[in-house]
Amino acid sequence: MCVTAAQITYEYLYYTDLILEGYASDTAEAFLTSPSSVPYSLLINSTLNVTMVQVNITTECNVTDTGKMCTCKDGYRWNITVCYTYRPCNNSTSFCSCLIIPDDNIPYCESPQNISDFRVEIKGSVTLNESFTTDLLDPTSGRYQTLASNITLALLNVYTKTCNPLHVSVIEFSPGSVVANYKMLLSGNISASQLSSSNNLVAQSLPGAISSQLLTLGVTHIEPVKLEVRYLDPIQLTCQINETITSVSWSLTASNISNMIYSGGKNVDVTVQVLSHKTISVLIINKADIWWEGTFICQFFNDTLIHEAKAEVNVILLPSEITVNPIQKSLTSRDTSQLVLECCVGLDGEEYNVSWSYDNVTLGVQPGSRTDMRCYSLAPPRPANNTNYTCTFTNKAGQQKGSTIPVTIIGVEDKYCGIDVNYGVTWNITKAGLSATTTCPSGKYGSLTRDCSADGVWMVVQDNCINQILQIALYNAQALEDGLGSSFVKVPEIIQQMTNSSGAVINNTAEVSAVVTILGTLSKIASALNNTFDVDVVTGFLSMASNLTDPDYATLWSSPKCPPASTVLQSVERFSQLLRADNGSFEIYLENIQLKGNSYGMGQEGHDYKKTFENLGVSISIDQQTISSLVKKSDVKITSVAFNTIGSLLPSTTEKLGNDSQLNSIVQSTSIQLSDSTSASSNILMSFKTNTSDKRYSQHCVFWDFSQKDSGGVWSDVGCTSRVEDNITFCSCSHLTSFAVLMAIKVESLALIEEITYVGLGVSIFSLCVCILVEWYVWKAVVRTNISYFRHISLVNITLSLLCADVCFLSSAFPSVMTKKLICLSITFLNHFFYLALFFWTFAQSVMLMHQLLFVFHHLRRRVFVALSFLVGYFIPVIIAAGTFLYFYPRDRYSHKDLCWLNPESGAIYAFAIPAGSIIVFNFLTLLVVISKLSRPSVSDKNHPEDRDTAKSILKAILVLTPVFGLTWSFGFALLTELDYLTRQIFTYGFAVMNAFQGFFILITCITERKVREALFNKQSSSGTSTATTTMSTSEAPSKMTASIKKKK
Repeated sequence: MCVTAAQITYEYLYYTDLILEGYASDTAEAFLTSPSSVPYSLLINSTLNVTMVQVNITTECNVTDTGKMCTCKDGYRWNITVCYTYRPCNNSTSFCSCLIIPDDNIPYCESPQNISDFRVEIKGSVTLNESFTTDLLDPTSGRYQTLASNITLALLNVYTKTCNPLHVSVIEFSPGSVVANYKMLLSGNISASQLSSSNNLVAQSLPGAISSQLLTLGVTHIEPVKLEVRYLDPIQLTCQINETITSVSWSLTASNISNMIYSGGKNVDVTVQVLSHKTISVLIINKADIWWEGTFICQFFNDTLIHEAKAEVNVILLPSEITVNPIQKSLTSRDTSQLVLECCVGLDGEEYNVSWSYDNVTLGVQPGSRTDMRCYSLAPPRPANNTNYTCTFTNKAGQQKGSTIPVTIIGVEDKYCGIDVNYGVTWNITKAGLSATTTCPSGKYGSLTRDCSADGVWMVVQDNCINQILQIALYNAQALEDGLGSSFVKVPEIIQQMTNSSGAVINNTAEVSAVVTILGTLSKIASALNNTFDVDVVTGFLSMASNLTDPDYATLWSSPKCPPASTVLQSVERFSQLLRADNGSFEIYLENIQLKGNSYGMGQEGHDYKKTFENLGVSISIDQQTISSLVKKSDVKITSVAFNTIGSLLPSTTEKLGNDSQLNSIVQSTSIQLSDSTSASSNILMSFKTNTSDKRYSQHCVFWDFSQKDSGGVWSDVGCTSRVEDNITFCSCSHLTSFAVLMAIKVESLALIEEITYVGLGVSIFSLCVCILVEWYVWKAVVRTNISYFRHISLVNITLSLLCADVCFLSSAFPSVMTKKLICLSITFLNHFFYLALFFWTFAQSVMLMHQLLFVFHHLRRRVFVALSFLVGYFIPVIIAAGTFLYFYPRDRYSHKDLCWLNPESGAIYAFAIPAGSIIVFNFLTLLVVISKLSRPSVSDKNHPEDRDTAKSILKAILVLTPVFGLTWSFGFALLTELDYLTRQIFTYGFAVMNAFQGFFILITCITERKVREALFNKQSSSGTSTATTTMSTSEAPSKMTASIKKKK
């Protein structure tokens, strides 16, 4: 179908200016808008016929000297861009109602669009690469206005393309190049991706713009927006954005203070669910209390955009603490004063219904006149019996919390504690067997408690008060543990609060517990979040721990109410790993804690890690190969901490040693931290200077095993080996943690050592008794010459000396003897004397043998020999023993602290070792001379064959006894020196065997003598003859022996 040109009709909207002179604008407007004026036909260009069907007046301007003052007619409004392009009229009363147009290019008012109820608030900033000057602080300055106008127009030009801007304003300029902060209100359903695109376009359209950031309110939705919950009920908020964004955070603002919500807090659960077109985060506060009241803010992060939503939460509270006065009350029959009871709560903004109840009576009460607290008083009649008065607070949700004041009646015959002033507090009358409790002095939290004994005597005051600074720090730490607050911000704040105030002063066990709790909480949270801190923060934390473990507080730590000191050890071990350190070494020195370490960058050439704490006697070493393997994959930080005093606060028990051990060194901890905040394990070599180097006690390298949670941990030696040199213990362990050296304070009992000792001593004593009986039995038969007399008189005295020494030694084995100092002292002296006598009699025997063989023609008379022998055998030993006692006993260094024997540490032992050792050497030399002499007999020896046999018996005795005595005491003296564990065991067994069986060896030398055996045989063989014959035979022998001696003379 053909369509002619005349059939085609177009509709246009034209804007035109109509200039009127004078004041006829109202008349002209009425004419133009009158229905009689339209339609109106116009012929344009002689070819186009135009018909005006409607005329609307949109804009009205009044021409003035300064420009045209233009306003919109009813039903029309300025475009938002026009509003920010021209300045308002001087008499303008509302935003964008009247504008001054400086030229003839007059903008036209537009028909209003449908404005959506959906609003998005934006707080943004644009960073410009310009120099900041002070005129940008003055909103009236030219540069301020020009820059603000440019930014405003750039924002409008961009955002009007995707939404409807309702308002834009530049708030301020701040340094940092030039940072322009602005606000904007948008209308319309705008997505996060549109905002991100628009934000990028703004940065591109502004000359010199470096970056642009946005914080939006309205893109993210939260439900519910308002919530009221009961005390300790859960809070649940759901935040959603119609975008796929994985980064979410929650915070809480209350009293103009904003705190991050830590998703790992024990009172907080945060979940994030990312779907294809939306992200949902759910926040659950398990128990609502005063900490969780305020404005909750949910934020989704996407590059330079932060999308925010807010919800108001009101918690219907109950009092956190009810303070009653008095805490308890005792009344006597003579007490006629009016009973007044009071309970008070803090000003938490909650309205409570308060009542007192007692004996089935409930009374509602109103608050008193105090302004710092709300207090409710009761003045009940005097009770006849013991009565409990309960003050109950009820909130508008019907929840209740109360506190009870017990009032006790003291009978006429009842015991009680009278009024007393102690600890700065007046303690009122209290019935016996009860505890009196009162509030702490001003500025402290907690209570003071004092027991009244069953006998009516006041006991020691138990101070459970905590100073205000410490209490606030404890509250903040507990809030952080619950999940409220940023650890990166709060941890340094709490540490600074503690170290820069009286919070560092500790006065009682309650404050010790509070500081331990704070240290444990801060270290656990900061470590879990992988925070790092500068050296000042770490030093402050270590300073708190160093102060807490000072010896001045040892008595406070001894209280059973104190937490385990291992909590401090673990806290310091954790927090020391959070030190932010550049490559190289770092050190922190405090009075009771020292820290040293090295930091290695990834790819850096590794070298041995060696740190020495010179004044504490500890060194640590990790080999180069271990460090090199670690730095190939990651940055590495190795930290060693030496604890000077904490060891005395830790229990020294172990599964292996039980309670029979004590800490013998300081404690040191070493850890390896990688760049991903994980810990690495490694072999470590350490050396500890030990406090005690007693060779009888074994040294054990141990580490603190924190896995034993019930007791706070125990010492364990798993994975550790030890080696001892002098007073240095070398440790090698296959893992890293806190290490020390434990010393077994109970001498390790060797297998069968006691059995060997006691059986041997029994055999020795029995053998010595048998030997004496044998000598008595065969005396007349074997003592026929001077030399045989000399030999047997020496043997008998050697036997008697050893018998007495063994009896003394055996008696000292009874535990009851050790507890009686005088008896043990006497045994020590007798042991010293008899063992010396033993050696000096062997010396006399050797001298006599040497004289007899070397001076053949010179014979000693028996009387001379006996006198000299007793002088050497008993007088010299008693002089030495007495002199030792008189020298060392006044200095309290005579006897051993654990044995009835001479003190090896003071040098008293050398009063035995030197004489005995000298005699042993002399006896060995005598053996050599006598053996040489007997191997080359002289002519004179043939004339005295009996003497030669006796000399050989003496030689045999010396040959046997000298090695026995010498070897025995060589083992004993060796045990006084530095020996490794295996050698010490061998020498201990050797000494025990040789010392226990010395009597048996003496018996062997006695009965193996040919004359003794013959005499015993003859005695035995003649046992069947008559008594008379036996008497005659035995009487002839000495007469013949006497005659023989006379002939020799």
